[in-house]
This record gives sequence, C-alpha cells and structure tokens, in this order.
Amino acid sequence: MDAIRLHVRGLLNSYRDPKTHKIHRTFPFPPRTTLIGLAGAAMGLSEDILWKEFNDLKVAVVDVTKDTILHGIGRTDDLVRYKKYKDTTIESSIFVRELIYKPEYMVYYVPNQKSTLEKLYNAFLNPRFALSLGRDDELIILYKVEIVNLIPLEAGEYGETIVPFNPAIEGFNIDINNQKYFEPYNLATLPSTFISKNGMRTPSGLQTYAFLKNLKIYIKKDGGFTDGKYNFFLL
Repeated sequence: MDAIRLHVRGLLNSYRDPKTHKIHRTFPFPPRTTLIGLAGAAMGLSEDILWKEFNDLKVAVVDVTKDTILHGIGRTDDLVRYKKYKDTTIESSIFVRELIYKPEYMVYYVPNQKSTLEKLYNAFLNPRFALSLGRDDELIILYKVEIVNLIPLEAGEYGETIVPFNPAIEGFNIDINNQKYFEPYNLATLPSTFISKNGMRTPSGLQTYAFLKNLKIYIKKDGGFTDGKYNFFLL
C-alpha cells in the first residue's frame, strides 16, 4: 500500500484537549482532524470542501523527536488574553495554553484513490497555504515529503503514536526490561471528522483514541502497518 510520508518539525505547537477549559492542556500528538486540516491547507481547500473530499482519508502520526538530536521535547505555558461579553459590557480574561517545544513527527496519508495521492503529494511539495499544526500561527517545516510502501502487521510493538481503540480492551503486553520509564496511555473520545454547512462546523464520527506517549506496547491485532522503521495504525 502506497502512502505519503511527511517528516515535519515545529517550534511551538499545541493540540487542545477539549475537556480542558481554564488551562488548555495539549495532546502529545496531532489528532486525526488536525492532520486532515494540514492536508487541506496544502491543497488550499475550503472547510466545506475539505470535510467532503477527505472524509475517508486515512492518516497516522509517529513522534520521532527522541530519534533526533533534540533528545526529547519540552513543555511550556502561554498566557492568552481574550474578550468576553457580560450583559452589555465587554470584559477581558486570560487562559493558559500548554505548548510543546520543538516537536518532530512522521505523518502518513493514505488516500482511497491513486489520483488523490498524487494530487496531495504535489500539494505538499508546493502548498497553497502556510502549514501549521495546532493554531494558525503554530507553523511547521516540511523536512521531507516522499511516497513509501506500507506493510500490514498482524502484531507488533507500538509507541509514540495514536491507536484507534482502547488497548485495555484489545489486550497488550509491556516489556518493562527495555523501558526504564513509561507513562500510562491517554484515552480520549474525539471526532474523526466534521460536518461543515453554512460556515458552521459540527463534530461527527466520535472515536476512542489512545495516545501512547513514553510508552511502548505489544499488540496482537490486525490493522497495523509499518514503513520498515515505525509501526502505527491508520486513523
């Protein structure tokens, strides 16, 4: 199976956990809808067209920061000021937004048609809009764009990625001898797409995702893929 693989680097990026409010916590990796938005920016698609054309687009992400000279990522907080209406007056308030410092990812795209793969590949080589992950000003650098072959896996070790299920339900193993430090995975129920109509965007297709940050687990389950170096599930 052919896929587009992007090697991307950011400076300060964030992917808000919608359950957080006064302090906007970030997921460790961009979720599915953020990755599809990145493809839409490359092709210059409007919101209405994006979620119709790319509703079936398969994506995946692997955090490769630890494989680079950065040797891990950092976190910081940003104070954001906003205005809110109260009766007939306008008041100012602030919230804290968590940011990831210098993240680096491998991002994968698998369109359902070869013609779409070629269009998307060329779009990433010459993007129509500035590319960002997170807010509009959280820009990224495309270090490399290439087409790779994905090999299906019946079982494998997965880490620093997102899987579209709860590992506890599927069953998994951890090799604690090779992991001196690991964290529990983070479960989240998020939209897999949006319905855009008359300028309004409505979440749709709620799906359970597990964010495997600082954790490697062995899963015996069909549906995984490898590019020869990284293992992941398509979202």
